[in-house]
Amino acid sequence: MKGLNYTARTPGARISGFNWNNVSGGQNTKKPAILVFVNGYRMSMPVANIVREFKRSDEVTLVDVNDYWSDIDDQFKSRLNDQYAFYADGDAPTLTAKNGMGFNARKMHGRKAAQNLIRKISVLKFNDTPPNTTPSRADFGITNAAKKIPIDIVCHSMGYAYALGMIEELTESGYWVDRLYALAPENPTAGYTPDFLDVANQYGSGPGDPWYQQDRIAPQDKIPGIRQRAFIPEGIDKGPYDSHSIANYGWIFKIKQYQQGYISPR
Repeated sequence: MKGLNYTARTPGARISGFNWNNVSGGQNTKKPAILVFVNGYRMSMPVANIVREFKRSDEVTLVDVNDYWSDIDDQFKSRLNDQYAFYADGDAPTLTAKNGMGFNARKMHGRKAAQNLIRKISVLKFNDTPPNTTPSRADFGITNAAKKIPIDIVCHSMGYAYALGMIEELTESGYWVDRLYALAPENPTAGYTPDFLDVANQYGSGPGDPWYQQDRIAPQDKIPGIRQRAFIPEGIDKGPYDSHSIANYGWIFKIKQYQQGYISPR
């Protein structure tokens, strides 16, 4: 699936120049959009995550049942203001890290999670869903409200491969994936950037950091085709573990509008 162009299957997916604040309900109303968080490896006792792998269901939930995201998820919810949020578990055994076989296995599980997500979002009701803002989708006879709603995905570490699998499955099923925010993605060069995304940002340690401040859990090479990259600034804890820990990524919400990696509200 690498490099596959889905644009032909998602005509007019992006709403160029549309201001979500113009829908009724005012600026404080949650925007008709879906936010998905995909976590990475979860710390555990030896062998425990292998056991988890055999028991995994690839289910998606409405809450962070693994208590993974610190407050990073809450900050994304506040900034993006999407109406619904879901959580997917991209955890996998460490033996799947830094190799293509493990990366593809996580993508496969991500596809299963996307199927579970589809079952849940297909029955949702959305605030002020504006049917006429996606004329090409209406022209193609898309009547499922969820297929007219943008989906934003936030992933961390091993969750990057899992998120790619979700994106592929969702797009092939006719859903509109609009944004990707990849935080310290694991094995980034094994992936790619789907060309239909309106936003595709990568965050992590930078090439200018000395070796002792680099992310050694998931070395941060550039995701092929990524649109914007933002590097951990000075004054933020850096190190082999600190540069990877999701708890240290609150700095991304301090990025200014004119800077690389700015997270724009809907």
